[in-house]
Amino acid sequence: MSLRDIITAVRERRRTLVVYDPAPDQLVEQLREYAAPYPLTVERRTADESLSGHVELTDSDGGFVRTDCSGLPTPLTTEAFEEQFRDVLSRIDRTTFSSYDGTQMAATSREIEDRAWRYGQGSLHAGFQRASTLGTQERVYSDLASKDLDIHAYAVPDRDAPRPDGVTVHLVDDDEIAATWFVVYDGAGDDESKCALLAEERDPGVFRGFWTYDPDVVDSVLSHLSTRYASST
Repeated sequence: MSLRDIITAVRERRRTLVVYDPAPDQLVEQLREYAAPYPLTVERRTADESLSGHVELTDSDGGFVRTDCSGLPTPLTTEAFEEQFRDVLSRIDRTTFSSYDGTQMAATSREIEDRAWRYGQGSLHAGFQRASTLGTQERVYSDLASKDLDIHAYAVPDRDAPRPDGVTVHLVDDDEIAATWFVVYDGAGDDESKCALLAEERDPGVFRGFWTYDPDVVDSVLSHLSTRYASST
């Protein structure tokens, strides 16, 4: 499975939250707004009286969680949404699929790098697309290497790449590395601490992909990087 395959698989994991009538138009629109950060589509449907005023999330295995929304206030506050849909949201993995520009990608990368710095152990893998970009982050990764971290950097050689002490640099003339930006932290083996950003550059400076705390997705990315690029340094 390539990095593009993983991005596609995550995109296809979106789930549907069904709102059964009667439901005020304003409530449906606010549910769509508050659900936007989740891999979740909100649909409105008509059903028999037993489902009237309810919201339902169905799992792929046929299980479901159902919430009575007939008493929800409108306008709906963020606090009321999170309280009312606590059980629903707990069934959705914390994966966000979206478009990013370079500034957003850099900000999310910093969050993952900061987590690795705070934990100070485990492995961190980062794809820079080109060696020249790695050069702009040499100080950041030199500082990270001062921790007890196993750090791997991946880039297509477009110039002599820096090789910070403590960082394994994988220079590969590979379309996948040229097209993707990623930062992946293995949480030092703790599933609750794993996180990843993975996105493909579809247009110059515009990326489409995801950030996630789902340990299975993180492990898939790490497994692919290890299998495909372990011998390239």
